[in-house]
Amino acid sequence: MRASLVSKGALMYEEYARVYDQSGQFAFSLKMIPYLGRLIERHPIVCVPAKNTMVDLACGTGTVAIGLAQDGWRVYAVDVSAQMLAQARAKVTSDDLDLYWSQQDMRRLVLPERVHLATCLYDSMNYMLTSDDLLASFRRVFDALLPGGLLLFDMNTAWAFASLWDDETYFTDSDELSVIIRGAYDSRRQQASVVVTCFQRMGDLYRKIVERHTEQAYPPEQIATLLSDVGFHVEADYDCFSFERPSPNTPRIMWVARRPKAIAGSHR
Repeated sequence: MRASLVSKGALMYEEYARVYDQSGQFAFSLKMIPYLGRLIERHPIVCVPAKNTMVDLACGTGTVAIGLAQDGWRVYAVDVSAQMLAQARAKVTSDDLDLYWSQQDMRRLVLPERVHLATCLYDSMNYMLTSDDLLASFRRVFDALLPGGLLLFDMNTAWAFASLWDDETYFTDSDELSVIIRGAYDSRRQQASVVVTCFQRMGDLYRKIVERHTEQAYPPEQIATLLSDVGFHVEADYDCFSFERPSPNTPRIMWVARRPKAIAGSHR
């Protein structure tokens, strides 16, 4: 459950952004950074000119964006939530990073240059609640990539929502923060929702934060079709954090899609 993507998303993360990392969510991003490196080794970027430029969509509090900037990438970090971006900026401890933050909805993404790599992580694409929204996001990413550029993104599956989210409650507790996450799943609409309730210690008192998040599951065949419709070549889909093919019980799929070097009948 990563950063907000739709217009109401900024409201979703208006308060939760302040405790997002503290609640443990950043652990996913720390695990993702080395996995991205292995994915790129397996699916090399073949753009000309050969530079390391990228966009991290739904960057959240910036853990991945900062980590890749530290590895030498020029990173355009994009999120619709001003509060999440504020947290991300506050984590930057060096002025030497080639890192640029912007508040944007990825369905209307605009960058100052085309990039070699696009990432969208921590099931952020699941926040696209209609296929039209998902298609619009894919189109904007396609246009933002150089020919030969790579798109890497993960999505929760319907199995994850039905088995791990539906009617489940997760609780974490520390001296400074308690977090309760309650999930529900509408199998007819293949849509999941969670209510996140946080109690943050403020001296002798607690501040209560309550937010509701909704995600949409899509059949893998539909995702692959939408990518192909835009012009992407789907190179792989993996059981996330591995290089195994997804099974019916895979909770999260990592997609690897490439903008072809040449597109018949196109001069884009």
